[in-house]
Amino acid sequence: MKKNIILHDTFLYKWGWERLILMMAKALDADLASGFFSKWSFDLRKEWFKWEMISLTDEVFKKWFRHFKLKFAFLFKTKFLKNYENVIFSGDSISAVRNCWKNTKKVYYCHTPPRYLYDLKNIYLKKVPFLLKPAFLLVSYIFRKMYERDISKMDLILTNSINTQKRIKKFLWVDSQILYPPVDLKEFRFLAQKDYYLSFARLADAKRVDKVIEAFKKLPEKKLVVIYWENDPQREKIFELAKWCENIEFKTLPWNIGFTDYVGNCIATIYIPIDEDFWMSPVESMAAGKPVLWVNEGGLKETIIDKKTWVLIKAWAEVDDIIDAVNFLTPELCLAMKEDCEARAKEFSLEQFEKNLKNFLEK
Repeated sequence: MKKNIILHDTFLYKWGWERLILMMAKALDADLASGFFSKWSFDLRKEWFKWEMISLTDEVFKKWFRHFKLKFAFLFKTKFLKNYENVIFSGDSISAVRNCWKNTKKVYYCHTPPRYLYDLKNIYLKKVPFLLKPAFLLVSYIFRKMYERDISKMDLILTNSINTQKRIKKFLWVDSQILYPPVDLKEFRFLAQKDYYLSFARLADAKRVDKVIEAFKKLPEKKLVVIYWENDPQREKIFELAKWCENIEFKTLPWNIGFTDYVGNCIATIYIPIDEDFWMSPVESMAAGKPVLWVNEGGLKETIIDKKTWVLIKAWAEVDDIIDAVNFLTPELCLAMKEDCEARAKEFSLEQFEKNLKNFLEK
């Protein structure tokens, strides 16, 4: 019987979750299975990955059908999980827990309870056409019951922050243990300080990039670079909002090539989502010696040293608050914060993550 496998829902882009799963697989010498591996994500054949890689579906299916197809794939195409002593579930893949042997150790790394089913349900509901709202509510109810039944079968639940731990307890009534995600200190490093601030959040409602755009429209003397992905749901709205703004530049990075260079060369990064769970990108920003403009809520409050590595604004993120914070984060001040940022990032090193992960599995 093989030792470890990690089951992750989708390798869609080169986001923090995907990087986390790859680092976890490397630490455990684990096989890796996923709903699909997108052409925009990591090509594991070109990475260091040398173990078995299992894809449950092809990636060619409509976005609105994705959740249905993936749930059926995890239910009916994961009989191979019986061949492993330890199975680690990540993301929306836990319906596959029904295909594990009774004696298999089942570990769920919960990045967050699915937000479309719980705390952000109303935001998603507003996007649904009126006549389809009853169907959305019915399907959400079914998916929520399935999710809660599957999570009850886990032997151990890990999560990324105290913030998400509280969310799990609030919505699911279960306990979890904290395993902070790591940062690869060799990959993210200070390169220089050029003339731009950097936004790297997805163009989606909950990320509030529209407010960042509004702020920089009133700061024509300051430059903003916005990194986005082709499938970002709010892309066209954001593009229209920034129309004619010469100080705002959009960059899409196929296969994430050049992302670390943009982080390593900026003045500071900006990330103001709604009640975000722990997210790796701002920690990667600190590893590159760059402070972060952040909102005073969510899991990343656990990583900050205010005014030393981050600048906090009010949770509701008014445009004027963003403007004040950007004006406060002068190039000179950001350079002075460099060493504190780098020192704080070392507390989330890959080595510490590997040690903690193995300790959890051995208990």
